[in-house]
Amino acid sequence: MRTLALILTLFLTGAPLRADDPQPAPALLRAADDFSRVAEQADAWVVNISTTQYVHQRIGSFWDEFYGSDPSGGERTIKRQSLGSGFILSADGEILTNAHVVAGADEVTVRLKDGTESKAQVLGQDANVDLALLKIKPNKPLVPAILGDSDQVKVGQWAIAIGNPFGFDHSLTVGVISAKERTNIFQGEGAAKYQNYLQTDASINHGNSGGPLCDIQGKVIGMNTAISTPNDGSIGIGFAIPINFIKRSVPDLRRAGKVVAPKLGFFTQDLDDRLAQALKLEKPQGVLVTDVAEGGAAEKGGLKRGDVILTLNGKEADNGADLRTRIYEADPSKPFNLYLWRDGKPLALSLTPEVLKAAQTQRSWHGLSVMPNSADEASQRGLALTQGMVVTKVASKSSADRIGIQAGDILLELNQTSVPDQSAWDALTHQLDESQDTVIRLVRGHQSAYVVLPAEP
Repeated sequence: MRTLALILTLFLTGAPLRADDPQPAPALLRAADDFSRVAEQADAWVVNISTTQYVHQRIGSFWDEFYGSDPSGGERTIKRQSLGSGFILSADGEILTNAHVVAGADEVTVRLKDGTESKAQVLGQDANVDLALLKIKPNKPLVPAILGDSDQVKVGQWAIAIGNPFGFDHSLTVGVISAKERTNIFQGEGAAKYQNYLQTDASINHGNSGGPLCDIQGKVIGMNTAISTPNDGSIGIGFAIPINFIKRSVPDLRRAGKVVAPKLGFFTQDLDDRLAQALKLEKPQGVLVTDVAEGGAAEKGGLKRGDVILTLNGKEADNGADLRTRIYEADPSKPFNLYLWRDGKPLALSLTPEVLKAAQTQRSWHGLSVMPNSADEASQRGLALTQGMVVTKVASKSSADRIGIQAGDILLELNQTSVPDQSAWDALTHQLDESQDTVIRLVRGHQSAYVVLPAEP
């Protein structure tokens, strides 16, 4: 693929190609020198990331099969490991990677090109945008990557992917930018809500996730994130998160541990041909507003049920995925300018968004870290309920981990006392004796159950 791309460049620049010419064409030599220079520069700031997760499983028995529990309490621990890539953001040890690289990890290790290994702290991670910010404590100042401007990237320009595919560290592959603004590529459970990728044919494989996609100058223009493939390997269709969105997200990851989404307070659906015709649109374009939350930013700004949102801040929103991307990319401190279709006529509106408050760091109780549930939190996480406390993290080998409580579970009661908000949770967990068993009512998906949280030994 790289050879073909180079040959294409030679044709475009008019350099002669002769089968009997023993000397490489000048353009070929210049490109090779550029690739080598980028590889040398990147050695200083591309890192390998390895993660370890400890999974505790009960050992099955005759008693388990017929009575549902084994009084002997047999258990085994399975160690799961995975590999990924990342790049250095700051001299004091901040590292960027994908959220899915470190998701569920009990231990994260960062290895530099010189072989130095450091345990990493996860400062923030957000599956909705598939970004994570790590922190290591280096013995000396590190060399950070130079970040480019993804808005200036053009289709057809060189794209250089660097990372740790299948454990082969600091591997470099070359291609071009195949397309921009690829949205709604991946759907279903676990898919990121923000999808506005750069597409490249530079080879990206397992282990490349979190590594940089660079331009010919060695500047980072994106983070390699995903591939589209029928066979679990690269076929030249890879996707990278644009670096400009990453720049906008880093302050939120530092401060809040996740990317803080603007709250607008409306719900939408995509248009089809019949709906578009009924609404007097020439074609299915835009997103239909199905409901507006009372007292929210949308209602205050004049948005109504039945409006069709055509653009947000001057950028088209052809479907719900497009609109969600535009909202994530927008500056939440500034008004959102909407161009609508209402009653067969165009209309402009301006909304002042509310910013979702980030969860405050809470003390761990029996290994559980929680945050208050809400309509917005439930929507972001795909939860069935909007009350109770949402489990955000479960400490490895804690009593909560041992009975199978998971991040995303909703806790409704402790010892038959409801915990509707943070103050109720704080008051009750301070009163409860951790040396005594606690009965918890929780919801996972659409099922409710009572579990016994054993006393801390």
